[in-house]
Amino acid sequence: MSPGHLFVSFWHLCLDNIPEGTFSRRRVLLADAKKLIERARRDGRLRCVTDDDLLAPYKKRENRQHQELCRALGKHHKIKLPFELFFNKSSNDGRSSTINPLQFAEVKGRDRLLVVTCHYVMRKGKIDLERLFDIEPSSVTFHLFEAAAAPRTPAGSRSSQPSNG
Repeated sequence: MSPGHLFVSFWHLCLDNIPEGTFSRRRVLLADAKKLIERARRDGRLRCVTDDDLLAPYKKRENRQHQELCRALGKHHKIKLPFELFFNKSSNDGRSSTINPLQFAEVKGRDRLLVVTCHYVMRKGKIDLERLFDIEPSSVTFHLFEAAAAPRTPAGSRSSQPSNG
């Protein structure tokens, strides 16, 4: 069975991401997260999603935070996750974009969701009221959500599920 999509979200998870059923959540080491992202990108299965409308003029702060985390991942952890991956180019003219909404990422089957989180520290040096805090690179963590496999019933035995027939 081929691997499913790997959805990557910064900071957010929503109820729509986890359908009814059993799932697992585990922290993933930096090296493992890097491999997951690189393999999914190479195979065309990587989808970066966001809960924020990063194109909206009133979401400049969220836009900047996403860009900063992309840069921190690349600079400090050698994880190449370009900010542009959070957008979907229009097929009509190629010039207009939309965000990839977090709500479309569903942890089911072989599809997984990797939520990247981090902490902030007070900025050193010149204080800018727009940017009082910087990402603390050592605080970046990766949380992987996966659907749990359905319990298997031994061959020839009946399932405990009621039948509708």
